[in-house]
Amino acid sequence: MNKLYFLFLILLTTFNARAQTQPVVAPISPLVTVPDSIPKTFGRWYLPLYQPTAGVADTAGALVSLFATKRRNTWWYLPITALGAALLVPGQQTVNGTKTKSIPPDTWQYATGIPLMAGGVGAIIARLSTFSRARLSIIQHEYERGKPIPASLRHKLKPRYFAQAAIMRTYIVQSIQMEKLRAQQKALRK
Repeated sequence: MNKLYFLFLILLTTFNARAQTQPVVAPISPLVTVPDSIPKTFGRWYLPLYQPTAGVADTAGALVSLFATKRRNTWWYLPITALGAALLVPGQQTVNGTKTKSIPPDTWQYATGIPLMAGGVGAIIARLSTFSRARLSIIQHEYERGKPIPASLRHKLKPRYFAQAAIMRTYIVQSIQMEKLRAQQKALRK
């Protein structure tokens, strides 16, 4: 009964988290001024080929958004791994709340649990290695030299990734503007 409850809880939280995700939309209002020097990073992600126009949704930024989204969504494979692990947990026989003996999992639990665990862990490793920062850096530097983005990635670039790229660029510009404003206000107070 406890295993069934645990599995139900995992499935419920998985579907609940998916239902709460909201689509990303591009920024509505353009920026008034664009600073002269724009850093080419967003967090730990490298953003090459910036066009100095407010709200630009460029391919390089869309690649960063694609890689970051795919890495962030890797947690979807964790319930599969947890389900496999839950099937391998030994049961308990109790009398009046006292554990009397441990009951090993049945053969079908081993036959199902081990492939689920291995598949979940394998999928996580494959996803993280496919969308690694090192691979993105190589693709970006080749793209800066004029080599086209690989077709396998080009087909995955959807409008939402370009919208997220525009949001990243806008956020960078706005944070630079805020830092300049803070520096000016601090200078005026002295």
